[in-house]
Amino acid sequence: MGATEEAGKIRQLAEDVRKLIDQPIEIAADAQVKKDERWQGPTAEKVRGELKVRKTRLGSMADDLERAATQRGKGDRGGGS
Repeated sequence: MGATEEAGKIRQLAEDVRKLIDQPIEIAADAQVKKDERWQGPTAEKVRGELKVRKTRLGSMADDLERAATQRGKGDRGGGS
């Protein structure tokens, strides 16, 4: 597998990592539920806050993966590995 192909796979992984937490955040937001039926209270707020923290951390991991993909892609210019 060439460096360009590896870089593409790493970029796809970065995209997948970014999406990991999207569905739990959507569920916790209760966007499709009537306001008076929403999940409320200190536990709900704590969980929503933790989800935001996790999203930030996963975003940082994805950024690192994208940087690695860029470096890997540059390695293919010298004839591949």
